[in-house]
Amino acid sequence: MISPMRSLAKHQVRVDRWKRMRHHEGFLTPEERARIRELHALVIECYVERKKAVADGQEERVKSVEAEIDSLLREKEEIEKWAVLGSA
Repeated sequence: MISPMRSLAKHQVRVDRWKRMRHHEGFLTPEERARIRELHALVIECYVERKKAVADGQEERVKSVEAEIDSLLREKEEIEKWAVLGSA
């Protein structure tokens, strides 16, 4: 079973990671901003799905959704990283 405290800590790390990168939005193209909005919607859907999986005790599904969340957040960070480097 997944520990609620461990789960909460992982969630907070992901939320902090998401917020930390927002200050670069001004450097993004309209296409990049659109993709980030899309990624944001997907991350929210994943969190809802993850919450259901935790409630149902589906540990493998929880791990799978967490991996998907991490992948989406990495993509967002890459977009923002290149936007910052492109504006330098």
